[in-house]
Amino acid sequence: MNILLLNIDSKLPNIALHKIAMWHAQQGDSVLWGSPMDIYNADKVYASCIFTKNKQKVENLLGLHPNIMAGGSGFDLDIKLPQEIEGVKPHINYGYTSLGCIRNCPFCIVRRKEGYWHAIGDIYDVWDGKNEWVVLYDNNPYADEDHFEKIARQAIRESLAIDWNQGMDIRLLTVRIIKLLNEVRLKGGVRFAFDYPELEPIVREKIALLRQHYKRKYIFFYVLVGFNTTFEQDLQRCNLLRKLDCRPYIMRHENTPREKQYIRLAEWCNQFWTFAKYDFETFCVEYEKR
Repeated sequence: MNILLLNIDSKLPNIALHKIAMWHAQQGDSVLWGSPMDIYNADKVYASCIFTKNKQKVENLLGLHPNIMAGGSGFDLDIKLPQEIEGVKPHINYGYTSLGCIRNCPFCIVRRKEGYWHAIGDIYDVWDGKNEWVVLYDNNPYADEDHFEKIARQAIRESLAIDWNQGMDIRLLTVRIIKLLNEVRLKGGVRFAFDYPELEPIVREKIALLRQHYKRKYIFFYVLVGFNTTFEQDLQRCNLLRKLDCRPYIMRHENTPREKQYIRLAEWCNQFWTFAKYDFETFCVEYEKR
């Protein structure tokens, strides 16, 4: 059987598609990572869409092939992989050791999609045994300190660099976690989420804790803007991080107003040298001189 896999919009390895690929290869099928142009040569097609803005692209494909399975968070949160495929471990150095979250933030789909936080594996379910680093997609790895330590200790034992690439829940940060972060080789540094202004007191408190115990200089924050905050509130969070010598990265919600000031804010923050050199008002003046 000829299997076609369509990764509609993910720039990072799509774990679901890799599970499908591995399972079909084990069945003796021919697997092709292709484009919609290859659809007519396939016996079965799988399409995965991560972002809702691209949902129409998948819907346009559905009528082109009689045997197409579409899924992904951008298409339908309720569609799940068959159990025999879900249990496959691709070992591609990208993946999860835990799913779900203890929070239920209104802008986030994780709790609905993955449920309450639960461990599903460890480093050896993700790592290929050869690579020097592993990227973990876990959405809230600090939710269970014991599990976090287990993963950290495995990475230390194998001399693996770890990239926890999501914005960590800074409310859960403890001295125990910080000491483990000091021991682990970090790929990409440590990143936290600063999703709304009400987090400011705890952000201040935990940054002070990091400055006391964390050995590395740079602390990164994903800053959600445009969801239910004003531009002034978004700018205030960025200015606070600048004052505390941290580095923000603007994450524009899909409902962010299409206004020039939000574009300028992202250009200021997301290029670290401009953020370090200028305050926002000066940056805007300098930008207009170009």
